[in-house]
Amino acid sequence: MKKNINSKKEPCENLTIEQLNKKAQLWVSEIEFIDIEQEFLKELITEHIIGLCSTNNFKKAKLYLKGLEYEKNVAIDLKEQVNNHKVNLALLMENIFLKKEDSFRTIHKQLDLEINNYTQNFKYIKKEVFELILEVMKKEKQQNLLASNK
Repeated sequence: MKKNINSKKEPCENLTIEQLNKKAQLWVSEIEFIDIEQEFLKELITEHIIGLCSTNNFKKAKLYLKGLEYEKNVAIDLKEQVNNHKVNLALLMENIFLKKEDSFRTIHKQLDLEINNYTQNFKYIKKEVFELILEVMKKEKQQNLLASNK
């Protein structure tokens, strides 16, 4: 499931502390945006819950809701880790903790992998929810057409 989105990623070692900090800020923005998307997906599922109950897809919907809840908890933890990392990067920019720069770069690499996994997992859940809801919407549309033709 995991794929390399940008094969021209610059290694962490070649980035300045300011660039690392900017990337960390982008991570926070991405996590916050995904949080909004997760709420939308939950609302989408609950909006179509009756259609889901009348099909064999209710178990899938419950599974996706649990997945969204799990990913939300992961996001809270990741956001905290990234914010702590940003504090350390800010201290590095102020020439404090210079001896720990290698350690912070290692943490940055690890966070980069975790953020990538988080976003890939969310994209997978999002795709599955969209496919499920699309199926339910098509069935509802068919039922409405049949009912209007009677």
